[in-house]
Amino acid sequence: MRYELVTLWFVAASLCAAPRDPFQPVASSLCDAPTEALTGWRLQGVLGREPALRAWLVSPQNAILKIAPAEPVALPGWQLSAIARRSLTLKTRSGCLPQITTFSLKGSAYAQDGPLSAGVQLSHARTRQ
Repeated sequence: MRYELVTLWFVAASLCAAPRDPFQPVASSLCDAPTEALTGWRLQGVLGREPALRAWLVSPQNAILKIAPAEPVALPGWQLSAIARRSLTLKTRSGCLPQITTFSLKGSAYAQDGPLSAGVQLSHARTRQ
């Protein structure tokens, strides 16, 4: 009788157990909730010299966020990992699976946006039709 109850208990427990992916870490209460992804954000520019570079990020709602090495990042859960002349890297502060996001400027350092230059007045510029 006792053997049958133990067997019945193991069968019931195995039917209620959810399958687990062996390649994923075990969920723990120590892990924080995942941080908000930075999709839609873009790097507007980086100014300054190498020890004191400052970067500007633009949100999808066109809000501008200034990031400097000595100041805390105003994005909850993110911190500055690296800043270079043409890129910015942010990482999560904690969690089971740390995230890293890198933003880069497009184009070359000497690319121009259009045919206008600093000395040309707008009245002489060609208008679109």
